[in-house]
Amino acid sequence: MTVPITAKWEDIASAKRAARDALIPEEWRIPDTAERNVINVPKKCGVLTPKELEITETEASVLVDRMIGGQLTSYEVTLAFCKRAAIAQQLTNCLTEIFFDAALLTAQAIDKTFASTGTPVGPLHGLPVSLKDNFYVEGVDTTVGFVGWANDAAPKEKESEMTKIMRQCGAVLFCKTNVPTAMMMAETYNNTWNYTTNPYNRDCSSGGSSGGESALLALKGSPLGVGTDIGGSIRIPASFCGLYSLKPSFGRFATYGARSGLPGQEAIRSINGPMSSSLSAVQLWSKAVVDTGKPWTVDPNMLPIPWREVEVPEKLCFGMILDNGIVKPTPPVTRALLETKKALEAAGHTVIEWCPYNPAEAGELMMNFFLGDGGVKIAQYLALSGEPYPAGMGSYKERFETHKANPPMVGSLWDTQSARTSYCKKVLDDWLSTKEITGTGRPFDALLSPVTAYSACPKYAFDFHVTYTSMWNITDYSCTTLPVTYVDPAKDVKGPFEGRSELEQRIWDRYDPKEVEGAPVSIQVVCGRLEEEKVLKITGVVDAALKSAQ
Repeated sequence: MTVPITAKWEDIASAKRAARDALIPEEWRIPDTAERNVINVPKKCGVLTPKELEITETEASVLVDRMIGGQLTSYEVTLAFCKRAAIAQQLTNCLTEIFFDAALLTAQAIDKTFASTGTPVGPLHGLPVSLKDNFYVEGVDTTVGFVGWANDAAPKEKESEMTKIMRQCGAVLFCKTNVPTAMMMAETYNNTWNYTTNPYNRDCSSGGSSGGESALLALKGSPLGVGTDIGGSIRIPASFCGLYSLKPSFGRFATYGARSGLPGQEAIRSINGPMSSSLSAVQLWSKAVVDTGKPWTVDPNMLPIPWREVEVPEKLCFGMILDNGIVKPTPPVTRALLETKKALEAAGHTVIEWCPYNPAEAGELMMNFFLGDGGVKIAQYLALSGEPYPAGMGSYKERFETHKANPPMVGSLWDTQSARTSYCKKVLDDWLSTKEITGTGRPFDALLSPVTAYSACPKYAFDFHVTYTSMWNITDYSCTTLPVTYVDPAKDVKGPFEGRSELEQRIWDRYDPKEVEGAPVSIQVVCGRLEEEKVLKITGVVDAALKSAQ
C-alpha cells in the first residue's frame, strides 16, 4: 500500500493507536500506575473474576485438558485471556491488532462443535494463542512497525501458513503483538505503535523483536504465543521477560506467508517458534504444529520430519559459555549460569567451561547479511510514509546513505555465503572434538550460554551485541531459553572492569543493578541442527535441576 502524500505519518500512527485502544471495553480499563514492577497488577486490579484469575494462571496444557474434559469451555477461557491481554496492553503497550470479538465467536463455534461431536477440534482445542505482528491474519493489518503498511487489512487468502496451522490445531487467535521496525532491533519500538516495556521493571526493555509477545506472556495475557527469530528475536525477549522458548532449526515449523522487513534475505533463515511461561506449553505447541499441521505439506521449504520421541543419557555433560571473548556478561547473567552449573552438578551431571569456535566471525557474517542490500529495502518501506529511522536503526541509515549510489553486487553476497558455510563447518568440527574432554565418549550433549550480556537492559540501552544468539542462527542450531533468577542488587554488584573493546566497556559502564532490579535472568540451551526434541528434553532436565536446588 502507498500512503497518500496528504497524510502525515504522525497522524496515521496516532489514528492506528487510537483505533486499537478503542477496542478495549470500558469495564476492562484500569487506572494508570507509577509502579515499575506491574507483574501482579492483573491479580489485584479487579477486572478479572476469581475464576478468570484461576484460568489465566493455569498452564496451557492443563487448560486444554480441562476444556476437553468438560470442566471449562473455550469461550470462558478465551474471555479470561482477552481481559488479561487488555490489562497487559495498558501496562506495557504490547499489542498491535486486537480481535477479541472474532476470537469469542470462534470459541463459541468450537464449544458448539465439541458439544455435538464430543471430539476435540485439535491438539490446541479451544486454546487462545497470540501471534507476533508479522503473521497475516484475516481482517487486520500487518504493519511490522512501518507506518506505510498501516490500513491494509489482510484478506483470508493471504493468511500466513502458521496462522492456518494454528486454526487447524484448534487454537483461538485473539491478538497480535508489537515488534520493532522491520523486526531488526533487539528492543521493541517503532513509529507506529511506540515502545513496549518489561512488566517486571517498566524502566527496562521487553527485548526484541518478539517483545510484544514476551511482555504479554509474562503478564499471562496469553498462555502461548508464536514468535520469530533470525538473530535472537525469540530468545532475547523470552530471556528479558523470564519465559521458556524454542528457536528451532529452519525446516521444522512453517514460515511461508509471514511478512518480513527484509523479504528475500535467505542467507540467514527466519524461523517461527513458541514462547510461554510454561515449558510444557512450548512442548505442546511444537508437537501439535508438526503432527497436526504437517508443515512440509503447505510450505515447500519444510522437511518431512514427524515429531520424534527421544531419550537422553541419564548423566549429561554440558559445555558452558561464560564469556564469548567479545563481551563478558553482566553480573546477573554470570550468576545465573553459575547457579545452573551448581544445580546440574548436584544432580550428577558434568559442566565444563568452554567457548565455541570464533563467535566474532558469526557476528560479522550476520551484519553483512542483514545489510547486504545496502539498506535499500528498509529505506523504501520508511519512505512510503516519510517516517524517520528509529533510533536503533542507525546502521541501516548509514549503510543506505553510503551505498545508495553504488549498491552491493550479488558477488559479494555469494562470497559471504561461502564464508558462512566454511564457518559452520569449523563450528561443527569444534563441537564434535569435545568428545576428547567430556569423559563420556560423546561430544557435549548441549551447551549452556548467556542469551545476551544483559538480564534485561534499560529502555533504549541495548548496545548491539547479539552474538550469543546470532551465532546459532548462522549455524542453524536448535536452542531454548529458560528462566533462572531475578536481578538482585545485593548479589549482582558491579565491580571494577576493564573492557577488551569500546563496546564491552560501554555495556559494563552502563550496567547499574539498581536500574534493572527485579528483571528476570535467563539462560540459553543449545543443541545441534534439527535437534528440537532433544533440546526440549534437555531443557526439562536443566529446569528440574534448578527447581530441585531452590
